[in-house]
Amino acid sequence: MKKAILGTTALVAVGALAAAPASAAEKIALGVGGYMQSTYFYQNSDEPAGTPSRISDRVTQEGEIFFTGSTTLDNGLKVGVNVQLEAYQATDQIDETYIFIEGSFGRVLLGSEDSAAYLMHYTSPSPVPMYSADSANIYPTGQGNTTRPNLFSDTDKVTYFSPRFAGFQLGASYVPDGTSESGQHSQYAAPQYKSGNDRGYSVAANYVNKFGMFDLAVSAGYQSVDVNGASEDYSEYAFGASVGIAGFTVGGGYGVDKDIAGVKDDDRKAWSAGVTYGMGPWSVGVQYSKTTDEPAAGGDSDATTWIVGGQYTLGPGITAFGGVQFDDNDLAASTANRMAGDTQTFFVGTALSF
Repeated sequence: MKKAILGTTALVAVGALAAAPASAAEKIALGVGGYMQSTYFYQNSDEPAGTPSRISDRVTQEGEIFFTGSTTLDNGLKVGVNVQLEAYQATDQIDETYIFIEGSFGRVLLGSEDSAAYLMHYTSPSPVPMYSADSANIYPTGQGNTTRPNLFSDTDKVTYFSPRFAGFQLGASYVPDGTSESGQHSQYAAPQYKSGNDRGYSVAANYVNKFGMFDLAVSAGYQSVDVNGASEDYSEYAFGASVGIAGFTVGGGYGVDKDIAGVKDDDRKAWSAGVTYGMGPWSVGVQYSKTTDEPAAGGDSDATTWIVGGQYTLGPGITAFGGVQFDDNDLAASTANRMAGDTQTFFVGTALSF
């Protein structure tokens, strides 16, 4: 199946290019976009006895600058590029980076980007930017829950998205090396020795449509990877849905990691649910998530997150937000990067898009 995914995607792209006549299209010119999110938070925590004192408040930011461009050839093919620069010092200063080819056959993407199952997943709505109980941009206690299948993250891959027919769309990714990402391995060196995640694939489908006053979106995804030296494949599957009506958005997601790192019966389950309501420039909402780790040996452990908050649009691309996040988990002890026990995080912030 993996070979079929790669072969089909490659044939579509190569065939489309081979059929293209000499083009008088304009050379690609890069544009600049992106986002910046900044927040101040204060914490009230109930960590286990013996935990060293922490700084109780913090200012932090998250953002990226996008360099994007595309051109349309005479035969209608659209070819483009996307390079995403972290807006702060980071271990992967350049985040996603890829080229794409788009036409009546769909969209082919080559490079460092999330998988089809990740990108096509729907889940619960967050009431505020930056913070979320499902796939947040900030983990104020080091605890992050997600129902998104993120096994492959930004490893280099080939991804194909079909056109949308009657609301349905299909997607698939082929990952030659589940541990290789652009910039982390020299293009002047031989392929790395096998270790960790090997070849993998991702398949997904979603349905998006409008029925009168209802906006409906549902999704399903599955992905798997061979783990070198392990008897089991590491796999993930996820489902999600979102419904909008009269200013309300209600949604939820469910995801399972199976045989993590190739260890049989080492699993993780996560689910989330949320509702938001907005009219005009403002909106409010609540969101909940729970992750349960089910190790092959030992007892299960839970981690839960609540987000309650709201946001107000001050102008085009400028949003003010605030609220409170409640984190709880079964950890017996805290670490420098992860808080155990109950924590309340009160926050305000600003989100800009450009």
